[in-house]
Amino acid sequence: MPRTYRGVRYRRLRLLAGCALAFVASSVAFAGEAQAQADDRAILLQRLQQLEQRLNQIEGRAGMPAAPAAPGAPANLDTAAILERLNAIDERLNNLETNVVLSEPKTIVREVERYVDPNGLEYDQPAAGRRPVLTYERQRVFRRQSIGEEIEDALAAEGASGVEIGVSSVTTVQGAIKAAGQNNDGDGHVFGVTQADITFLAQSAALNTSFFADVVAIGGPGPDGEIPGLTLLNSQLARLSNNRLQMREAWIRTELFGQRLGLTVGQLDLTNYFDRNAVANDETFAFISDALVNSQVLGLANNGLGIAAIWDPKRNYNFKFGVQQSEDDPNNPVATSLSNSLFSMAEFEYIATPFGLPEGHYRIWGRLDNSTGADRTAWGVSIDQKVTPTVTLFGRYGDGDVGEERVRHFSAGVGFQSPFAINPLDAWGIGYSQTEIKNGPNQKLAEAFYNLYLTDALRLSFMLQYVYDNSVGATYVLPGTRFVVEF
Repeated sequence: MPRTYRGVRYRRLRLLAGCALAFVASSVAFAGEAQAQADDRAILLQRLQQLEQRLNQIEGRAGMPAAPAAPGAPANLDTAAILERLNAIDERLNNLETNVVLSEPKTIVREVERYVDPNGLEYDQPAAGRRPVLTYERQRVFRRQSIGEEIEDALAAEGASGVEIGVSSVTTVQGAIKAAGQNNDGDGHVFGVTQADITFLAQSAALNTSFFADVVAIGGPGPDGEIPGLTLLNSQLARLSNNRLQMREAWIRTELFGQRLGLTVGQLDLTNYFDRNAVANDETFAFISDALVNSQVLGLANNGLGIAAIWDPKRNYNFKFGVQQSEDDPNNPVATSLSNSLFSMAEFEYIATPFGLPEGHYRIWGRLDNSTGADRTAWGVSIDQKVTPTVTLFGRYGDGDVGEERVRHFSAGVGFQSPFAINPLDAWGIGYSQTEIKNGPNQKLAEAFYNLYLTDALRLSFMLQYVYDNSVGATYVLPGTRFVVEF
């Protein structure tokens, strides 16, 4: 073989070997670069998931709806998908910066269960010989909340330590139609009563103390002026004087022993504490007949200086005790001191859910008064039991001395709410009462009302009463309306 041919072949072999080496080197470099890019992408995706988890935690503490947790992303997630997730994180961060503020550290109290052994040592987990006990722990928390929540908390704190003024007006119009009997008094007449209240409420949340005052003016002729009977047909006039500006209530209330004991001292109306009822206890929004607002054997003539104590152990029962002076005639020589014309009352209330029914309240009370110069007693019960969440049965019974008479009183009925109403916030009810004086007259009364919700400040009621009183000698039907404005 000629030398020249062998040289050319050798140079070709060297060229091919060089090209092969260059290709192998470039392949190794490319593989290394691809592996580095894959590692960087995995780290980036892991960091994205960590950021999303932290955002979910912060949004949950702020009370904001947290985004659902993103599933583990595949390693081949493209650049567009990564950018989309980054944009979502950026949007959520902007939302947090705009709508959420960092609150001051707050102390919260949580109820926790611990387990105590015979030696008095506490443990977190149950075991043989350890008994469970409930205790409370204080925790210092540092959380985020929305600006709206922060404003609401500030307003609530200001309201809890400030003075609130309320204004209300109640106007009632009633007509009287004689249905039977000899007495024609009031037949075909129309009666109207207007009542205006200004209330003041000051509270100190730190001291668990509040002050309340109610100044009321009431005027206008009610049906009881022409149709006298055993009970008032318009309970707005109960314990108030017509055409006079007067202080209905003015008291200070404080709570002691972990808010289990509430003490109220001042000008009181004990009917706000005793003989209460969920359906028949409010002449402003429910039944207007006094025989369906309170038991007629309570015997209270007017409001007066007194004290009311409520022991509430935060269970399904409570105890109440109250003393109040109540004398309709301030010139009565019996009422020359606070020791006279005193009404002392005690009540026990039990909250139960019998036979699988919703909540019911069962109260029994006793009363002692010396308004006539001798101790006079009375007792009674007041019950309201929900049959369904929107249907409630109620009943009262009382027997006792009222002044110089022995009185027995009974009432019962039912109250309805939505869906058995026109509007969701409407309420209506039907009630019946019977009042008897021993060896004397008696009265039978039935009433139906419908309370129509107009706005948060306006209510309109329609009432229809049927009353027979043999002391009057006639039966009357009284249709009426009641308009309430409250701010």
